[in-house]
Parts: sequence; C-alpha cells; structure tokens
Amino acid sequence: MPAKAALNADESAASATIVVNLPADAALKVDDQVVESRTLVTPALDQGREFHYTLTAEIVRDGETLTATKEVAVRAGEETQVSIDFTTATVAQR
Repeated sequence: MPAKAALNADESAASATIVVNLPADAALKVDDQVVESRTLVTPALDQGREFHYTLTAEIVRDGETLTATKEVAVRAGEETQVSIDFTTATVAQR
C-alpha cells in the first residue's frame, strides 16, 4: 500500500510541494480535508519513497456540482504540478 503523509506547513528540505491548477471558484480537498491554498507543502517525507494524495475538486456549473478527482504521487524535495480539468468531471450526487 502506498504511504500517505498528512499535509501541513512544514518547510523542511525533505518536504514535497504540490501546485494545483484549477478554476478560482472551485473548492479543493486533499485526502477529504478542505484546503484554501493551491500550493500545498507536505510534512517531511522519507527520501526515496513515493507518497500519494487524493485531490478532489468541486465546482458548480449551471446549477450542478461537478466533481473531479486525481491521485497524485510525490517524492521528498520535488515539486509536482497538477491540473484538474472539469471537462470529464462527474456530477456529484446529492
């Protein structure tokens, strides 16, 4: 099973950065936790290992909530760019 590490503002050398590109009015969650920033910094990660986060974005278009999800792999000391596109998003169930 891939490792997960909770997100926080730790700026240590072994942190990873995730830069998320999505519409300004979209809401973003990381592992089901709402985040305000589009630039995310992980806590210190073990070198040489891959960690995974699930990014979920929601946006309302024409009265319907669209949801898009991406699984993102990160490594210590690296920056990962992620674009979340709603063209293939699913309509959220209410």
